[in-house]
Formats: sequence, C-alpha cells, structure tokens
Amino acid sequence: MTGTFSIKTLGCKFNQYESSLIVSALSASGWRVVPFGERADIVVVNTCTVTDSADKKCRNYIRQGARFASTGGVIVVGCLQRRAHSDVESMPEVKGIVDNSDREHLAGKIIQAAGFVFDGSDLFSEDDSLPFGRVRSFIRVQDGCDGKCSYCIVPSVRGNPVSRPFEDVMRHARKSIEHGVKELVLTGITIGRYESGGYDLAGLAESIMNIEGDFRIRITSIEPRHMNEKLASLFASPKLAPHSHLPLQSGSDRILSRMNRPYNRQEFIDVVNLIRTKCPDIAIGTDIIVGYPGETDVDFEQTLSLVRDMSFSYVHQFTYSARSGTPSSADKGCDHRIVMSRSKELRTMTDIMTREYADSFIGKHDMAVIERDGEGLAARTGHYLRLPLAAQGGVLPGDYREVEIRSIDDTLKAIVVSD
Repeated sequence: MTGTFSIKTLGCKFNQYESSLIVSALSASGWRVVPFGERADIVVVNTCTVTDSADKKCRNYIRQGARFASTGGVIVVGCLQRRAHSDVESMPEVKGIVDNSDREHLAGKIIQAAGFVFDGSDLFSEDDSLPFGRVRSFIRVQDGCDGKCSYCIVPSVRGNPVSRPFEDVMRHARKSIEHGVKELVLTGITIGRYESGGYDLAGLAESIMNIEGDFRIRITSIEPRHMNEKLASLFASPKLAPHSHLPLQSGSDRILSRMNRPYNRQEFIDVVNLIRTKCPDIAIGTDIIVGYPGETDVDFEQTLSLVRDMSFSYVHQFTYSARSGTPSSADKGCDHRIVMSRSKELRTMTDIMTREYADSFIGKHDMAVIERDGEGLAARTGHYLRLPLAAQGGVLPGDYREVEIRSIDDTLKAIVVSD
C-alpha cells in the first residue's frame, strides 16, 4: 500500500538531515510527500528536546499534526521520544514511536507504526538520500556527543560519538556529485570527533575535496577545541567553503567555566586567529547564550567586547532556557528584564556587524549555489551570504555559478557573471 505523508521538523540541522532521510525513504517506497498541515495518511513529527520550551513546542505540533492525519495520530521520531519515551507514548495523539537511528529500516517502521502494510523488502541506503531541496546534499559523518556542558541534554539522548565509516561517507559523497549536487554539507552532532580508518575530520574533508567534479563542501558547526592546523589550512582551497561556525556561548571565562565549556576566552581567540591566517575573509559565525545563571553585567560586557573584537559574520543568540535534568537547571536564572535588555544590546551590535561583513563583498565575485527563494531565486555564496538574484534568466536551482555582489537600492543582490 502507498499513500501520502507529511513531516514537521524541529530543532537542529542534524534533525533536518534525518528528516530528509525519512522523506527519501518513504518516497522510495512509493509514498508521496505533502506539506505539513495538509491531510495525509501518515504524519511524522521529528522532535527536539534541547530545552523545556522545545518539549512544549514539540507536544503542540504533535497535537496539531494529529488533526491532519487520516489515522488520527502521528508518528513521533527524534530526541524527545528518546528522553521521555513513556510520556510521549502516553499522549493520545501519538499513533506510534520510531527510533530514527535505525536508518536502513526507516520506511518500513514508520509505515507499520502508522498501521499500514509495508510492501517493500529492500533496505534503504543512506547513500540514496535525496539532496536537500535538490540543491545541496547533507552528509552525516558522525552522531553523538560526550561533552559535559552543564546546560545540555544532548549527550544523554544522542549517546557517545560514533563515526560513520570512511568508505560509507566517501560513497555517499561520490553519489551526490554524480547526481549533480554542487554543495556537500558535512554534518553531525560533534563532527570534530570524526575518526574512521585512520582519517580524522581534516583527512575526510581532504579526501572528499580530491574527488573529481565541480563542487564544494561545507562543514557545519565545529567545537573550537576540534579546530586544528591541518583543518584550518584546508579553508585556503576553493573546494572548501570559506565558512566556519564556532560556538562561543560566552566571552567570560567565569561563565565558560560555569558552563563547563572546555576552553577559555584566549583559546577561542587563538582558534579564530589560526583560521584567519589561512583564509582572511572567511565567514565565521557563532552562538551566544544570554542570561546564563550567574551572568553579571561584567560577564556580559566581556561577551560584547569579544564578539566585537572577533567581527563575526553572524551571531545566533539565545536567551538561556533551562533544560530539566541538566546541572544548570538547578540554578536561578537572571532577571527577565535584564536578559531582554542584554539581548537587545547584543542584537543591535551584531546586526550592524553582519551587514558590515556582507558590505565588504560589494563589487567582488564569489561562487554560489542557486536555490529557491519564494517565487524567485537566491544565491548562497561560499562565504554563507544568501542574496536574491537581480536577474534570473537561464538560471536554475542547483546551478553552481560565479556571481558579482552589488548594492541595489541599499539591498545586496547577486548578479550572475556571464560564461
């Protein structure tokens, strides 16, 4: 039997990757995907449990999704069901729970959990996953984390680091390139812990870069302590996107210690300086948590000064939200009004910083992957700028084109450079 399905994804890019596997697996079994919110035979909610508020949001989507399911219930996958399996199972809107870490049997388990007959017999290969939006291919290189950050629940729901075998990653990369994908995104929970067959992350990235073809790779978020000289040196190559995301969380040594982050302020600065010696105009983004328990005005000012000195190309900022079951959840958070004031101050500064970085490319050329942007098209450059195309004739999603960046009516736009 076949029918329709929809999926709602919450949380990180790794969850987005796992949702793309579900879409690929069900599609390969003859099922047709429809947008979440439309009537469907199977509704899947891929959950996140990074904070208590994330749990609440997931439960709301489970209840909402059940209204669209022909069976009256949803299939729940992801981190929430791993952390609170029995609580999720007891929700009347839940038809079934599937552990999406069993990637080879995803389609059959989801279809059967929804109460339908699974007619397929072949195992689904992760190598055959569809490119994300048919523009870029996310390639899982590892899963799990053994960090001990005092605010994070991820290690307890994802388990210890496990690397995907080197040959499996290489086969996935080759298949993606053969299918015309122009950007391969290496993803994982702590990808800097990659180790397989004598290859670390730098060795893996270099091996993929040596595959013949017109493409580039991009490395998702990597912990500062995992950036080394060899990996940093690869950013000088046109085959590796000049973009790195290094989560900082705080610029205060005192707060970093309370967070149990395994580096200090100066060590983070040294990592950024190392990368920029190899690739001076690289886009470096970061994460900042505002209002961590015990954060004082002095601590916050140290964060502001470090963010300013590092000239990040973008900053993902979060107000601290307790995650029950973590050490920091027992501590009293900062006053809400203070947190909101600090968040506004940081956002004002980083908005200016982001625009200044983007403006530095006006008049310059960059290689870009073309992707959909509503009814139009946008160019995602190697430096992680996403710019609308000023002219779109003869350009298609998935194209890999040289563009010139211009300021038109005070808006940055990309112009495709003629062949």
